[in-house]
Amino acid sequence: MSQPLARSDGPLRVLVVDADDRVRESLTGLLAIGDRVLVVGSAGQAAAALDLVVDQRPDLVVVDPRLPELDGGVAFIRELRARVPEIRILAMSWSEATERTAIDGGADWFCRKTFRPTELIAAITATCPPTDP
Repeated sequence: MSQPLARSDGPLRVLVVDADDRVRESLTGLLAIGDRVLVVGSAGQAAAALDLVVDQRPDLVVVDPRLPELDGGVAFIRELRARVPEIRILAMSWSEATERTAIDGGADWFCRKTFRPTELIAAITATCPPTDP
């Protein structure tokens, strides 16, 4: 895992990438609660997500490592890491079996989709810890 991004200059800019509309909408709504995170976009396909990364320059991408495109989400994670090395990536899947593959593919952290809200916040904080002003 790469060194986590530390931020103190405003909310964490997050992009949500998941092929399932319901998951994307739920994550986007949950992350928008409070003032720590600003959701800058969401995408259901890798190509659209790459365009959003270029346009929106998020700090963190929350992605399902089992996207159906680009030979899977892990290939998307690798492509994302190659294009924007400093970006932080939180992989999220229903199965822990994909954790090692996602981390080996370049994700900074992994969280199961069966998370409790506190677990999601802990995963985001582990990936992008806040800094003292």
